Amino acid sequence: MAWIDELIDKTDKRIKQNRSQEKRTVRFSKQKYGYQYYWANPDGKRVYVKNAELDTARRKMQLDYDMALVDVLRRIRLRIDKFNKLYDMNMIGDVYNALSDARKIMISPLVLPDKEFIREWESLHEGDKNTFPEKGQYLTNKGEYVRSKSEKILADLFYKHDIPYVYEPRFELEGGAVIYPDFVLLNVDQRKTVYWEHFGLITNEEYAVKTLSKLGAYEKSGLVIGETLLFSMESELVPLDIKQVEKKVIDRLK
Repeated sequence: MAWIDELIDKTDKRIKQNRSQEKRTVRFSKQKYGYQYYWANPDGKRVYVKNAELDTARRKMQLDYDMALVDVLRRIRLRIDKFNKLYDMNMIGDVYNALSDARKIMISPLVLPDKEFIREWESLHEGDKNTFPEKGQYLTNKGEYVRSKSEKILADLFYKHDIPYVYEPRFELEGGAVIYPDFVLLNVDQRKTVYWEHFGLITNEEYAVKTLSKLGAYEKSGLVIGETLLFSMESELVPLDIKQVEKKVIDRLK
């Protein structure tokens, strides 16, 4: 879904860039050494495109392509929306939920219902494992304490969008070293675990070097940036972009 939206956005921008007053269609004929382009006038006559007009013709052909492409993309987007209205992953879990307690204790469901899956996921990802002595001072809407205002903003965004999360879990890097990511989250629909780091002093040279080293260590340990590892950044001069962060939360975790 996000991929289609990005393509629509990029195509719309190109359409605006190549918009022109030229209404004639560009036609072509194959010649011995390439193609000859010409304008198709409304009266049926054709006028060959001069060398000085090639850029105008190119922009017109690009515009025609982009207009056709964005029309297809929007139709695909509409079909996805219609499908999503009918598609309900909870229907799978409902087969188990509809059983009596007597039957539930006797069977093992192939796919756990969301609530049971979240409960099991949380038991495997315990929080507050960071041994750093300073305790959190900022109370989140979930009712826990975090160390910074930005972490509170992030935690409250996860909570707002019903995304299961755990604060400062234990993560073992390749080689055995242990670190404590800011958050571990669950994409419930995809049943995918995602880690989130917030980098708050990104313009500090020493901090930036450590940040790059940490990202590299995560990648070597199997996480993929943009997929199973997400991050946000800010500095003293550039505050946290909450709208952009919320968009990332919705696109990657919902």
